[in-house]
Amino acid sequence: MRRTLFILFGLPALLAWGSFSASGLTIAELQQQLAAGGRVTVIDVRRPAAYRQEHIPGAINIPAALCPLKKLPPLGAVVVYGDGLPDDNATAAAAALAAKPGLKVEVLQGGFAGWKSSPGLTTRRPGLKLESFNYITYAHLKAARTEGLILYDLRQPARSGAPALTDLNAEFPGLKHAASRADAVRSAADPASLVVLLDSGDGTAELEARRFKLGGAHRYVILAGGEPILARHGEMGLKLNAAGTTGVAHKLSPSGGVK
Repeated sequence: MRRTLFILFGLPALLAWGSFSASGLTIAELQQQLAAGGRVTVIDVRRPAAYRQEHIPGAINIPAALCPLKKLPPLGAVVVYGDGLPDDNATAAAAALAAKPGLKVEVLQGGFAGWKSSPGLTTRRPGLKLESFNYITYAHLKAARTEGLILYDLRQPARSGAPALTDLNAEFPGLKHAASRADAVRSAADPASLVVLLDSGDGTAELEARRFKLGGAHRYVILAGGEPILARHGEMGLKLNAAGTTGVAHKLSPSGGVK
């Protein structure tokens, strides 16, 4: 049964409630509140297309960029979630909503990716659908906070005569590395962690992501472009070589590889 979460309060005390909890709400805590019929409004701040594809049942969609502009009644307890990836703007959206009167706002730890990896239901319809993966760009990974991020290196060793692989410790200082596949899978099932899959641009990361999802581990992202994008430090397109002539253009393929 679909639970109604959008509940309005008329209590005068709520008008001065506007507050924001930085610690956030765990998925288990939200599920307990919903199971007990708790009065909470769940707000999905992802893009409308992602919301339409699937979301937490009963959640309403207010994209993060619109949260500062949205006029809302005094809803009382509010839980905000994004996609669960680094810099998904959920915290900023929650802070903007908390500035409005009558809202007590918390961020859902792990976001929608964490919800999917738990026993929580979604609105996704049954049937065949195009396969989708979670990607992160080089620029976003460089700018992301390192807490909770774990790099899983799937790159193939450099062939004889080929350039050496990028030094990941130098490229991403402070980023933790998975010691083994079992360590990566365990981390990808933990709402407090997010595993970054990095391959040689050959689609290995997508294959590994399928194994993660089959095992119920959804806390992962794939570095779009893999090692080839690392070798260029995130730069795309045509570049002049040392002789001053134009080199080959490299473009991201739909699978995140480079062609």
